[in-house]
Amino acid sequence: MTHIHKHLARREFLRRAALTTAWAGTPFAANLAAIGAAAAQTAGDHKALVCIFLHGGNDNSNTVVPFESNAYAAYQAARPAIALPQASLLPLSLTGLAGPQLGLNPALAAIKPLVDAGRCAILANVGTLAWPTTLAQYKARTVQTPLGLFSHSDQQTSWQTALPTRSSSTGWFGRLADLTTSTYNAGTGVSMCMSLAGNNIMEAGASVVQYQVTTQGPVLIDTMDPGHWRYDAAMATAMGKLLSEQRTHMLEQAYTTVGSRAIATGQRARDALAAAPALSTIFPTSGLGAQLRMVARLIAARSGLGHRRQIFFVGHGGYDFHDNLVDNQTARLTELGNAMAAFHAATVELGVASNVTTFTASDFGRGLQSNGRGSDHGWGSHHFVMGGAVSGNRLYGQWPTVALGGPEDIGQGRLLPTTPVDRYAATLARWFGASAGDLATVLPNLSRFATAADAPLGFLPVS
Repeated sequence: MTHIHKHLARREFLRRAALTTAWAGTPFAANLAAIGAAAAQTAGDHKALVCIFLHGGNDNSNTVVPFESNAYAAYQAARPAIALPQASLLPLSLTGLAGPQLGLNPALAAIKPLVDAGRCAILANVGTLAWPTTLAQYKARTVQTPLGLFSHSDQQTSWQTALPTRSSSTGWFGRLADLTTSTYNAGTGVSMCMSLAGNNIMEAGASVVQYQVTTQGPVLIDTMDPGHWRYDAAMATAMGKLLSEQRTHMLEQAYTTVGSRAIATGQRARDALAAAPALSTIFPTSGLGAQLRMVARLIAARSGLGHRRQIFFVGHGGYDFHDNLVDNQTARLTELGNAMAAFHAATVELGVASNVTTFTASDFGRGLQSNGRGSDHGWGSHHFVMGGAVSGNRLYGQWPTVALGGPEDIGQGRLLPTTPVDRYAATLARWFGASAGDLATVLPNLSRFATAADAPLGFLPVS
């Protein structure tokens, strides 16, 4: 069903309902039925962004590890009880790498072929920043830092809004959708922003409302769904009448608007999925695998949805490894790597690999220093970007010194980010179709770090 973000105030809820009604122009279900074939015919110009959010703060130091002997020795000395054996690492031969040779955690074996083939890139030491910040400035407290630094909830919000020093009712995905929906998905009736992981601030826009889908598909009201055994024609008619009547009370009108939109959107999405080509790619049976399989199905259904642009949010939890880091992270990264590899294979099967870019994000990285059996909350972290358009087998950003007391160490081996989330997001947004001028709206703090022309990091072409 379609949901308003849980943090929205009552006034914002009413404002969005009014916007939706004005946009539709006619009763919502009738408006959907009247959509012509034009949107579907232009669906060849298709792009999708898929965010895999690693909830809990993934340990970066055991995800991408120095493989070269001297650099590995410094890494091992910093976390003797939880360092991965050098012989277990999957060595990488990254093009143009400035720094020691690196290796992947062996749990990510499924995506190593994608890195080697140039379909996956690594973004080093990225994190939330309010302003460009040096280590000296951080220690002297002369530069503003993100609110709630090292806090799960605060840093998830900072990542997803790209506004780390103030509250926001919108996220950068949502703002991107606000600017591009009218160009690419006008009149489709199904939101550009779709979530497989419940409500998230990242996809909340000023006018775009995220659409939530389960791993089994849209959630419909059983008694109004002709395909369900509990369907009741009389009840469906009565409910339809109630939801089509105009109300004088603002809250009642908002409720009927949202209800009718949810019903019509669910039916449209269900029908589009039913008509989409079947997938032969086998996905892992994990929760993440099920989410990404549904994302692939929604991409396959893009013509039926009338979508030329799609934005997806997927969640993978359990990364808060204060204890038993090696075993727990091995399990999570195995799920991540297997699901990402299957998803890429599905995009190849669908012929859209170059039109889909998948990337990871997380609350924060973790400290290099071991707490005995795990690692504690940090700041900067390493992430993966995957897709046919990605210039992969490369590392983007600045590889940090993996040693306690290094030039990026703010204490306990926690990395001061050298690449802000803003530039990561700007690279994705420009590929997706945002203009250079749009970036100031999508990422209001970007100008603190780079001009719009300099913001893209190069792992994707500019649209």
